[in-house]
Amino acid sequence: MASKTERLSLRLTPEQDAVLRRAADARGESANDFVVRHAVEAAQIELADRRVFVADDSAWDELQELLSRPPALPPAMVKLLSNPSVLDHPN
Repeated sequence: MASKTERLSLRLTPEQDAVLRRAADARGESANDFVVRHAVEAAQIELADRRVFVADDSAWDELQELLSRPPALPPAMVKLLSNPSVLDHPN
């Protein structure tokens, strides 16, 4: 585990402090560990759709070519989709 060297200072209302401490106590964690764990989880969720992908020109061209192709369905999927659906039958 990496050593913790960075600090983050937070200002809380007494009510916010109390609820965070109660929640941390309920989980058997220190308030610090509870806040850090939840803050990191929230940050990871926030950043999940903001990933950066780097590709050189040839890789980019290959990706564009692959994305331009029509989708290739497996034979079992073609068979499934060619049969009428139970939703297509009148009752």
